Amino acid sequence: MHQLNVNNTFLHGDLDEEIYMVPPPGLDIPHPNMVCKLRKSLYGLKEASTQWHAKLSDTLRSIGFQRSRNDYSVFRKVQGTSIVNQI
Repeated sequence: MHQLNVNNTFLHGDLDEEIYMVPPPGLDIPHPNMVCKLRKSLYGLKEASTQWHAKLSDTLRSIGFQRSRNDYSVFRKVQGTSIVNQI
């Protein structure tokens, strides 16, 4: 069994919906009523962990891993009659 830890995990999730935020203090913007449209996920977004897990799941499935029915955070890769990798 292997475990992995990814630094800046939530910064790599793609957003499936349009999310806007108030500009952070100190950011110079041309108009005071402008907002920022996010292109990538940020820490603190409620969607961040869901988006990251979806991206990780899609990537692992594309290289032959299957997600466990009992624990969605466990993936395994089966070749023939043996399990060769489990994450």
